[in-house]
Amino acid sequence: MSHNHGAESAPPSRRSVVKGAAWAVPAVVVAGAAPTVAASEGPLRFTGAACKLPGNANDIFKGYVFELIATNSPGPNPTTGVTVISNVRVNNQLVTGFQVYVANGSTCSCATCTPAGSTTCNTFCTPDATSQRIFVYTNTQQNSKNTSFSLDYQRYECGTCTAIDTSPVNISTPVLSTPPATSGGGSCGIQGAVPVPAGLNPNCG
Repeated sequence: MSHNHGAESAPPSRRSVVKGAAWAVPAVVVAGAAPTVAASEGPLRFTGAACKLPGNANDIFKGYVFELIATNSPGPNPTTGVTVISNVRVNNQLVTGFQVYVANGSTCSCATCTPAGSTTCNTFCTPDATSQRIFVYTNTQQNSKNTSFSLDYQRYECGTCTAIDTSPVNISTPVLSTPPATSGGGSCGIQGAVPVPAGLNPNCG
């Protein structure tokens, strides 16, 4: 009995302590990294692709085109989403004109929801459980090969026109390379951005 009692009260060995510590550290690191990965994704995000639009690329917008991905996850909030884009900036300078264009993916319309500030230039509709490629064409151009972009967006539920985002959400890019686009494509890496799609409205610029 005394032998068993002594074994129970003996302190843990150094090897046991080190082994326990080795298992504890990675668990803390993984738990801390997870929110960063989750925060990098969102319902509207930049792909990192952007191109300059010289005057010979089109006769509507002489500025830039950049690409985003819009994702409407399955289920409510929203079921059919209406997104309004505002405050588009190039190198932190507010542009005076831009147009949003759904380049690829299912489209929809929502005539019953026209939030304040919504126009045909800055608003698009995303059906439930779909993703879309979104192009934004601007009329502002700067003498810089490397450019950053930012914008605000706010989403609404089509059926009730209730705001899903209680206030506009700001997203931005780091400084990006913006190769020129031409009617033949040039070095622009955004498939389908040029020639400028039919239906773009010069009044948006």
